Amino acid sequence: MAQTADNPPETAAENAGVVTRTMPEVQVQAERMEARVYDRAEMDATAGGNRDLTSLISDNPAVTLNPSMSGNGNRGSLAPESFSIHGESPFQNQFLIDGISGTNVINPQEGALGLQVGRVPGFSQAYNIDTELLDEVRVFDNRIPVEYGSFQGGVIDARIRTPKGTNTVKIKRSFNSSNLTQQEMPEGVVEDWENGEPGYSSVWKKHFTSMQGDFRLTQDSNALVSFSRRESQIQRQSKVLDRSVAVPNGKAYTLDMHDEKDQVDDLLAKLHTNWGGGTTSNLLLKYSNRQEDLVSNSYADTAWTNRQKAMGLGLEVFQQLDNGKLTATLGVDQLNAARESSADAFTVQLFADKSLSSYTWGGFGKESLEQRQYTGKLRMDWNTFANGAVRHKVYGGVDLTSTDASFVRHQDSYTYNQTLLANGQQSITTENRYQAGTVGVGYNDLALYLSDTMQLGNVALLASARVERDTLLGNTNVAPRMGLDWDVLGNGQTQLGMGWSRYYGLNLMGYALEQGKSELLSYVIQKGVVVNKPGTMVNHSYEGLQTPYSDEWAFSWTQQLSPMWEAGLSYVRRASRDGVTTEGNSTTGYFYTNGGSGQAETATFSLRTLKPWKAAGADWTARMAFSWKDSYRNHDSTLGWEAEGLAADDIVEVNGVQMQRKDKPYSAFTQPRELMLGTTARWSMAGVTWGNRIKWKSSRSGVAYLGTSKGVERYATQRLPSYVTWDSTLSYQPAMLKGLTLSLDVLNLLNRQVPIAIANAAAANNVRYQTGREIWLAAAYEF
Repeated sequence: MAQTADNPPETAAENAGVVTRTMPEVQVQAERMEARVYDRAEMDATAGGNRDLTSLISDNPAVTLNPSMSGNGNRGSLAPESFSIHGESPFQNQFLIDGISGTNVINPQEGALGLQVGRVPGFSQAYNIDTELLDEVRVFDNRIPVEYGSFQGGVIDARIRTPKGTNTVKIKRSFNSSNLTQQEMPEGVVEDWENGEPGYSSVWKKHFTSMQGDFRLTQDSNALVSFSRRESQIQRQSKVLDRSVAVPNGKAYTLDMHDEKDQVDDLLAKLHTNWGGGTTSNLLLKYSNRQEDLVSNSYADTAWTNRQKAMGLGLEVFQQLDNGKLTATLGVDQLNAARESSADAFTVQLFADKSLSSYTWGGFGKESLEQRQYTGKLRMDWNTFANGAVRHKVYGGVDLTSTDASFVRHQDSYTYNQTLLANGQQSITTENRYQAGTVGVGYNDLALYLSDTMQLGNVALLASARVERDTLLGNTNVAPRMGLDWDVLGNGQTQLGMGWSRYYGLNLMGYALEQGKSELLSYVIQKGVVVNKPGTMVNHSYEGLQTPYSDEWAFSWTQQLSPMWEAGLSYVRRASRDGVTTEGNSTTGYFYTNGGSGQAETATFSLRTLKPWKAAGADWTARMAFSWKDSYRNHDSTLGWEAEGLAADDIVEVNGVQMQRKDKPYSAFTQPRELMLGTTARWSMAGVTWGNRIKWKSSRSGVAYLGTSKGVERYATQRLPSYVTWDSTLSYQPAMLKGLTLSLDVLNLLNRQVPIAIANAAAANNVRYQTGREIWLAAAYEF
């Protein structure tokens, strides 16, 4: 239920320094099961690992990771991991920072790290934010409020702390290495793993440093400045050609092992000003830059860097009026991804002298995907008013987002197939030129929304709707979101809720750039003959495409068992429709259709403490959740919009048995059953905090694709066992050194390294393993 005090809590805090709440008739003591808030205290009591958003929220029953990625032998990497919410596409989540989108809408599905012209890796989380810099993270997974749009999965809103003017500075250092991490690799990938090939890391050292300062500038202005550097030095093997020999060739090389860098820099700054007369403002600066340096031991003298760089400026202005509160938000964000190679020509070098060995070397210069986003929002929250016996809480607003996306090739780059002849001349068989240039597309998204919570006695009805118009597909979409809540006994102890909502998805703009990218190719030499002709333009057609959407039915029950404990039960059903799928090929062109569909169900039983209990001299809090999930899709949503729509009644072969496709086990982003238990104990007098997070994951089927036989797709499955992980964190604040905090984080304390996914599409017994015990050491000082 929404808070219905006429004087909003924010205003009370600003004007009086305390929060005064007037409880409505429908008392709300229960936690809304559709929203999960991770506050600073919980984050501090949770073993953080890489301190990324995915690791933080992975205990949420609505969130599912991809097992084949969770244990991929790349723990040295600082890349954020993708996740699915209620079975939806992992690229259909909306990431916000203080209410402004920081979501990559160009190519979040492109995760391949290898070197290929025109391919730039990307991540949905354009801002790779260190959770150490956040005040809280809000996760909305069902009955999502109407002010949020452009998603089919969920909304993750990271909030930066509003400065209080305490004139304090906090510095924290964390350390982890491969010597403090246990891993097991399947035989088929051990060599790549040990050599540190792209996507693997066996030897690394991580050093994380963060600094936060909260300063009072004037009587009415406070500033918060936060900086973080997370650095991982990963040992990688590169192939170095010996160019001191008379004729450098593939037999004259060395394999050098040295450290390469994976580094993330984050800078956040917020200026809070109280202007008087009920007006306050927040000015926010955001900057995040990840740089991953990669080399190859297959190609000679080949190195490249993948970079994700995001920066933005946001302004929030709050005006308290007699009849409510007006909020205006403005933002501009530049969200870039780039791949920078050490060379701008990629060459396959052959030799007429067969005693010499061929080799491949080079790169494709710099290519980038650049997203410029302008955001404007206006929202009005009216004071609660009565119409007869019905009390209304109404708010509404308008959102305008303008997004420009572009692919940029910063210089001409080339590919060559050439042979060194006996006379010392190069005979070029193939030369392709990839022209420097920019391909761009842009669109505007206008949204209007209105919400009214009508309360009569112990019942509250939510009626809200969001109307969106985007110019990329030219669609106008209406997304109603309805809810009904009943405080059964009128004392807040037993509450029932239900809701029906529609969510329209994100546009993935990278596909709108593909046709223009194909026009930057020209053929210079083919089969040894100079042709100088343009490359084949590949058509990409979006005509008549509808915006994908999901309909949701959600039911919840919460029961206060005692003054200390509360139980909850929820059920969420998602039906996804008009998913974008692809038909055609590079010869005929690609045609995008709305052939995708899916369905997912999640049932969750939860238990949490309402206030701490005393035991062993400590204050204890706990949270437990057991979830059951089931999902089906007729397309592979991990491919973004590249997936083909597949008929449910197609015949496939699984373990030698033919069946309909709808009956084939599904393995990506699935976890049939899961149990999570989290506890936190605080010995305040001793300065000790002990946090634990225990997870049980049920057994599941791993699926490997084995190719086709007589036109029938063949799969093999392997039953993957259930397993338990225990993450623990222990922190100590010695009384004799005020401001000092020492902490120890241990992930997977029990060191369970069980198979969690089939990794090799050609062999059903080539599995990936759960990462074993991982130890982190940290020290922080606040002065």
